[in-house]
Amino acid sequence: MGHIGTAVGAKDVEITSGPMEASELVEAVRAMCGSDPGFTIYNTLVLVGESEAFVPASGGRLIGNEEEVVLIPFSHGG
Repeated sequence: MGHIGTAVGAKDVEITSGPMEASELVEAVRAMCGSDPGFTIYNTLVLVGESEAFVPASGGRLIGNEEEVVLIPFSHGG
């Protein structure tokens, strides 16, 4: 969403590697952007499914295969 989607150049992205920590997921998406995309594990909210939201910098949350995730920058524009 927001400038994350703009930096990646797509609204939806499928990552096919196995389960990974949320911080690794954000870093994988950042790597798709080239230069500094303006979002990090510290300023991105991760929504998993319809019931869980957290900042990946808080650590430890493993994102499993087939889980739907939405990345929202803190400055998403409302």
